[in-house]
Amino acid sequence: MGLKTKDKLIVTVLVVLAVVVFIGGRYHDNNTGFTTEKWVNYVGNDRQKILQDLRDRVQFVGMTTEEVKEKLGEPEEETEAFLTYYVGVPQGLLGTKVEEEQEYFLISLEGGKVTATEVLTGDVLPKESMFRIIGDATEDTVLVPTGTEE
Repeated sequence: MGLKTKDKLIVTVLVVLAVVVFIGGRYHDNNTGFTTEKWVNYVGNDRQKILQDLRDRVQFVGMTTEEVKEKLGEPEEETEAFLTYYVGVPQGLLGTKVEEEQEYFLISLEGGKVTATEVLTGDVLPKESMFRIIGDATEDTVLVPTGTEE
């Protein structure tokens, strides 16, 4: 007994759907999986695509500054108290949320070892962050971990 035309159509649609889901999943995995190479050689907002995978895979607390740099490359800003990595311009469902805002991955250090990590968004850091701006926000502003103000 052969399949009826309606059954053939249903089977064809299911096969096409399965192929699309498989290819889409592989594309998503390839573009959102963290690698040091992707992080270091980012373009635009590429780091946003892999940030969650990075945070899920890497246990930063306890790592040394050198181990972090080996994993993420040189930070955009470095002090004895933290490392700052630029992530990108925040994206919404329909594109860029606010042009002036930036997203950063901050790594808190104590004695050369990581004590915490945090992702921050905004042109000024939020009050609830362990990092905050001391004084007026300018191009020369230095971020200082809470509790270490001069």
